Amino acid sequence: MTKPVLWVVSELFYPETTSTGYFLTGIAEGLTDRFDVRALCSRPTYSERGQAVPQQEVHEGVHIRRVRSTSFSKDFLPGRILNMVTFSAAAALTALFRFGKHDHVLVVTNPPLVTLLIGVILRVRGLRGVLLVHDVYPEVLHATGHLRPEGAGSRVVSRMMRWVFRSYDEVVVLGRDMAELIRRKIGAGWPITIIPNWGDPAEVQPLVRSANPFAQQHGLVDKTVVQFSGNLGRTHDVETVLEAARRLQQRDRLRFLFVGSGGKTGRIEKTAESLPNVLFAPRQPREMLGPMLSCSDATLIAFTDNMLGVSVPSRMYNVMAAAAPIVALADERSELAQVVREEGCGWTLRTGDVDGLCALLEHIDSEAGQAEARRRGAAGREAMLQHYTAPVVIEQFAEVLSARK
Repeated sequence: MTKPVLWVVSELFYPETTSTGYFLTGIAEGLTDRFDVRALCSRPTYSERGQAVPQQEVHEGVHIRRVRSTSFSKDFLPGRILNMVTFSAAAALTALFRFGKHDHVLVVTNPPLVTLLIGVILRVRGLRGVLLVHDVYPEVLHATGHLRPEGAGSRVVSRMMRWVFRSYDEVVVLGRDMAELIRRKIGAGWPITIIPNWGDPAEVQPLVRSANPFAQQHGLVDKTVVQFSGNLGRTHDVETVLEAARRLQQRDRLRFLFVGSGGKTGRIEKTAESLPNVLFAPRQPREMLGPMLSCSDATLIAFTDNMLGVSVPSRMYNVMAAAAPIVALADERSELAQVVREEGCGWTLRTGDVDGLCALLEHIDSEAGQAEARRRGAAGREAMLQHYTAPVVIEQFAEVLSARK
């Protein structure tokens, strides 16, 4: 029997290893037993920018079609905008002529322009489409400082995205706070399904510190390690963590480890030069992800207050896989804080609570605190194995995408 066709539309796709590319590739590959999966994407523009790839290829059962678009560095804002425009236009043109009347379509919100253009095609052609929300616009642009909440541009984007959400048959979001935000945008009764991202328990496993190559490389075998890894950008409350490091610099065993890149990297590097308890390392290769994440007695995920409902940090599931307890500095209503409380896999604090963070880290740096951290970390890995693995998540996508109008 011929399998139904599923188009997965995402600017970022294999061989991209950044979050959106990684998860959309994993979803597509996981659905090949039920669908004839076809990916519509661009050439690499993020982590694998510059890598030579064919315009078409089959990878792990997925037929990949890379449209012709610009591939400027993501760190060059005008070039990044041009990448978005050219990819969105080329993808929409391809979709117009390639999508069949019985095909299924899954589109991710990055970049937002492609969701608008594909939404128009779905409406005109009467096709069923599912929108996967990784970031909510224009709110994420407010959080990054690229758009003023009260400005005319924000109002235009808000109206556009309201239409976009309602042009798809179903909206899939990553968390409960995101679902609430979008429900306020499009009204009650619209189909919204919560499907989280996942961790990789095979790639990311707990490691004894003495046998951990990352810990050995960075001199952390006998230290109490507080880790902040991933995106070090404008939406993350790095300032609270750096102030805690300044106040706790006299504790001999305590080390603050920052790993990644983003708009606040310079500030972190400058602090690492002046404080002996702060270490910085650049983004690590994929094969070092497990050792890096497991080299932690407490992993901090800190968001600014305006990120409620806007995004859900995918890295928390791999932190749980590493059996590292999470310290969430975020709104208590956020998906992050709710998961940490429900699974008992760490602690939650308010954004900006330096005093509370210092007191907690002093506790974790004690014998009793170390034991508690291990218990909470183990609870996180157990929860991830039950609820946040790729097979569990992909099965939920299969159910949503198999539905007909």
